[in-house]
Amino acid sequence: MIRKTRPTFTSAELEMQLQQINLDPTSSTTENLEALAPLIKSIQDTDSEQLYLRSLDKFVEEKEREIEKICEGNYEDFVSSVSTMLTIRQGTGHLRRRIGELDGQMGDVGRALGEKKRALLEQKKVARNMDDAIETLQTCLRLLDLIHRVGEMIREGKYWGALRSIEDLLHLPPPSISQTPFYAHILSSLPSLRLSIKDAVTASTKTWLFDVRESGAKVGKLALEQMAARIKKWRAKREKEGGVRLARVGGALELVHNERVEFDPLDNEEIQIDFKPLYQCIHIYEALERKPELQRSFQEDRKTQATLILTSRLSTTPETLLSTLPLLMQELVGFFIIESHVLRTMPDFRTQRDVDELWDEMCKRIVEVMGQGLKGCGEPEVFLESKTNVLLFVQTLEGYGYNITELNGLLITLFERYSELLLRKFSTDFDQIVSEDDNQPMMVNDQEEFDQVAGVCWLATGEMESLAMQGFPQAMPFSQTYPMCCINIRNFVDQFYQFTDGVAQQHLDIDEVLRKSLDGLLSDHVSNQIARRLVSMSNLSQIAQVVINLEHFSTACDELEGVLMNLRASQRGGPVHLSSCNSFARTLATAQSRIDGIINSKLESFFELAEYNWMPTRPQSTAAEPSTYVFEMITFLTAYVDSVLIGLNESVKTRAYQNALGRINKWLMEMLCGKEVARLNEMALSSVLADVTFIETEIKRLGKSDLNNVFDEVKHTINIILSDAVSAYMEPSIRSMSYSSVKPIRLAVILAKLGKAAAITGGQNGMLKAERRRREADEVAKLAGR
Repeated sequence: MIRKTRPTFTSAELEMQLQQINLDPTSSTTENLEALAPLIKSIQDTDSEQLYLRSLDKFVEEKEREIEKICEGNYEDFVSSVSTMLTIRQGTGHLRRRIGELDGQMGDVGRALGEKKRALLEQKKVARNMDDAIETLQTCLRLLDLIHRVGEMIREGKYWGALRSIEDLLHLPPPSISQTPFYAHILSSLPSLRLSIKDAVTASTKTWLFDVRESGAKVGKLALEQMAARIKKWRAKREKEGGVRLARVGGALELVHNERVEFDPLDNEEIQIDFKPLYQCIHIYEALERKPELQRSFQEDRKTQATLILTSRLSTTPETLLSTLPLLMQELVGFFIIESHVLRTMPDFRTQRDVDELWDEMCKRIVEVMGQGLKGCGEPEVFLESKTNVLLFVQTLEGYGYNITELNGLLITLFERYSELLLRKFSTDFDQIVSEDDNQPMMVNDQEEFDQVAGVCWLATGEMESLAMQGFPQAMPFSQTYPMCCINIRNFVDQFYQFTDGVAQQHLDIDEVLRKSLDGLLSDHVSNQIARRLVSMSNLSQIAQVVINLEHFSTACDELEGVLMNLRASQRGGPVHLSSCNSFARTLATAQSRIDGIINSKLESFFELAEYNWMPTRPQSTAAEPSTYVFEMITFLTAYVDSVLIGLNESVKTRAYQNALGRINKWLMEMLCGKEVARLNEMALSSVLADVTFIETEIKRLGKSDLNNVFDEVKHTINIILSDAVSAYMEPSIRSMSYSSVKPIRLAVILAKLGKAAAITGGQNGMLKAERRRREADEVAKLAGR
């Protein structure tokens, strides 16, 4: 313990202290004690009581000497001073006693105060320790409360706030407990808290992914419905404005027209997809520097979800495809719209490569699902409905930037199979229609039926107006085959373009496929089928009906070329040509030949009735009274053609007459030149000429000028002989101008037969005539040999 330095008391100090004390005996003791208290306390504190007393004695002695010195000069004053001094001395003695008493009392008081002070200091120390403990506990409670709040925020989904609270614990440590085990334990528990936040936000994202998957179908349905409405609206505009007919949905024109229509399938009146849980999770993982882990997990989860969507439909059959495919398309559209939104809003989290990987895998699986679902399917309607769903899916997601090349390939594959089935279906229909036709004019009973038939058939110009003027019931010019085939043709074209509507056509010439398919149907299953039936057909009225049908089919082909030009999907120029036109022309020629053949077979029966006397002495027939077979034959021919072939146009009738008359002309020439007739005379030729004249006279009544020259060969051949114009025939100029139809070889044969007939008659005239005919025959024969 350091010893305190004792003070010194000078005379001046003592005098000043004494002056401060009031020693008047009239004053109260209390006042004196109060005046002495500071001095005594100072002496007590410095433990210098004896020193003070000695200094006081010394001071008294000095004052006494000063008094004695003063008193030497003035005794009375001295005596007075002595008396005063004695009084002072008494007072001083008294003061000493009082000081001693006070000193004792002050000592007791000081010791008591010291004990109290030590007790007070101890209490203050305890109080400070308690304050420190309270403060530490409060700090710990605040930390624990913060940790508790972190747990509450995690439970409440306030993950970012919880993470920020943890960061505050790290960056703002309370100094009072920063070195305590408690704080160290708190710090050691922070990684587990971060893990808890990570697990909680991951669980929240998993829940969000599940909810999104459940909501994806609704999102897809709304998006598909919006696209369907958009397509319908654009189709109506295309039909209204021909200039934009070839523009497709998603093209520049359509996009400009549709730019004012805004619809967000993720945020609308029916559904709102909240991406906050995902964004919050990404933010948390970024703060925890675990973003790559989340990216991998998210990609795996989304791949799993896409696989689940598709796997559940792998067992699809043609019977269930139409019910499951729309739901599949809805779920997939919703799935990839959400992917597109995440990619667009969080490009640092979702990469194009990740989305493309899912998209490519999905495209392959869709092809598998469609292949499985359509395996063995023979219904074109299923393919058409499937195409509608796939196309709507493609057009919807094309607007979100997805590569639709592979799905376009799927559409083309569907189209090819659809075309095959459609062709097969309509081939069967056309075959059945043609095979079941009775080849009789179709009857319509009233105006309604007429309008229905006329509305589906392609008719020649003015034909409808002409038919409309007739009364009911009415026999239409064609049989039921034609309108039924027209209906099927229209249905085929409509169903064909129903499939191709909206399909990207840069990889396939849709119009050319349609042209070839339609050509195949009309040629193979209408025209050729009719031709096959013609082979076994012998009823002339039915064949005539076939001819009328074929003429209308030819008209339909011409009209169809114009229809296909207007419906052409591409803008390539040039007319459309149907090769089936040539097929119908060939079949028409076959039918006409069949008519000719049947008429010729009828004529053959009349030819068998012919009984010519080739060596008569006079003509057996005249132009007024022809041979019986000729009269009956021409009567039959005109009545047959005009009645049975009444529905045919004049050109066909004229052709029938021309063929029949040509056959008669050929038969007559063959008979005159054939081996059956060995010889004949001029009277027999006159009979034949009279029959021909009769035939020509009857034919002229028909008013068909094209038939005037049918018998030129037989007429001119006989006239050359009967008019002795063989020498004129030998002149080239006359032969080419007047007898071009006469064949020299045939004329030579007849001349030779005339010569034989003249030789039989005998006599000089007969021999001369025979020689002349032989000579003429030789000369004419030379012309044939040139």
